[in-house]
Amino acid sequence: MADRILVIDDEQGIREGVKRGLTPQGYIVETAENGEQGLALFRDHPFDLVLIDVMMPGISGIDLIGEIHKIDPDAVCVIITGYATVEMAVRAIKEGAYDFLTKPFSVDDLLLVVRQGLERRQLSLETKRLQSIEEQARRLQEEKARLEELDRAKMQFIRLVTHELQAPIAAIHTYLKLILDGYVSPEEQKGIIEKCLARAQEQMKLINDLLELGRVQTQLQEGKVEEVDMDEILQTVVEKVQPQANEKGLEFHVQIQPVPKIVLGNRDHFISVWTNLIGNAIKYTEKGYVEVSLRTENGKLIGEVRDSGIGIPEADQTHLFQEFFRASNAKKSCRQGTGLGLSIVKRIVEAAGGEVWVKSKEGEGSLFGFSVPLVKG
Repeated sequence: MADRILVIDDEQGIREGVKRGLTPQGYIVETAENGEQGLALFRDHPFDLVLIDVMMPGISGIDLIGEIHKIDPDAVCVIITGYATVEMAVRAIKEGAYDFLTKPFSVDDLLLVVRQGLERRQLSLETKRLQSIEEQARRLQEEKARLEELDRAKMQFIRLVTHELQAPIAAIHTYLKLILDGYVSPEEQKGIIEKCLARAQEQMKLINDLLELGRVQTQLQEGKVEEVDMDEILQTVVEKVQPQANEKGLEFHVQIQPVPKIVLGNRDHFISVWTNLIGNAIKYTEKGYVEVSLRTENGKLIGEVRDSGIGIPEADQTHLFQEFFRASNAKKSCRQGTGLGLSIVKRIVEAAGGEVWVKSKEGEGSLFGFSVPLVKG
């Protein structure tokens, strides 16, 4: 494709002379008699190289360089002047001029400047093309690494799920086979069946948590959010879980700051957040208290659940929000638990632009907290 050249000069002789000198060389040449006309032509169809008279009525040649480069930063601008000065040259170069042609000039001078200018443009475009390819290759490499990491996480998750599902089913199978093969007396069968029932209930809890995890993940990927009232959500959860605390004889306190607490998210998701955090606090606290608080601070909503329960060993705290992880003392104090609740909490809160944290000491209780941005009123 032929290179396009624009000549902007108020002298008709210069315009026609440049056109006659360049057209036989295969260039497409158009002319304009002032800066405004030349700029309009350039906007309609950008040119590879522009020859600009420095002194013209209206917009000057030097000021025209900046306007051209706003449209095409790689366009080559060559100044035509009859009286070059150091001051003018410095200003033109600062504005982005590539070279100068001093009147009068020969066709050979013209062709030399034009060829060199077009070579410079091709080098600039090629450099950008290579940079774009390198950037694309970098992004593809990053995406490949991310997909590989996701694949590894997926396989790890599948292995964990398989293990968590397989062990209780194997136990139930063994118990039932003992009964069928006549190795269990009628007096012992009730106890065995009760063990099977307990394992089956564990499996149902695990399956429900897995379904909840999958549902949350799918909804987060869809990205559908709405304004939700965290005050109302917390009150709903408290009504549901407070009887559990009362049944264990725990002191149960709720402190809610009386200000609007609207956030962007999914109502059901935040119900899950509070249910998991408060439910865990009640579950792992045998005596003492569970305190729930909700407040705003520096444009964020902060929710916290504090208890006087078993606490968490320091070595376990960095793994708490991973799928299927349960603290070592939690396993000892309560058999039931899937280790999925806190991972669900973390996904929901981070998807809402927030963060989660835990402060705990074994034997001295725990504090779980989260923060999410408030909707600006």
